[in-house]
Amino acid sequence: MLTIQKSPFLKLDKQRVIGILKSAGSRDADVLHSHKAELESIAKFPKLAGIYMMVVGALCTMLILTAFIGIPLLILGWWVRRRGVASLQAVEEGFAEFTGSALAA
Repeated sequence: MLTIQKSPFLKLDKQRVIGILKSAGSRDADVLHSHKAELESIAKFPKLAGIYMMVVGALCTMLILTAFIGIPLLILGWWVRRRGVASLQAVEEGFAEFTGSALAA
């Protein structure tokens, strides 16, 4: 259905989400919600991968010998998680703009 691959480095923006929803070729609510659900599952992957990297980085940092791996892994995990959260926000904003509904705050 969608050609976007799950990647920890994925970044979705509002215009890309709107383009994907337009490519659905339908204004039917069920079709749009299925595309939104698929976009959300793709956008959640970086968030979860970032959390996993931060946990592994924290565990590596606990051991003095592997701290040189753990600290960069913590920073990378934080960055990846932040991109994932931004992508999820872009999916919500893009869907709200495309459907013309107000964003629930």
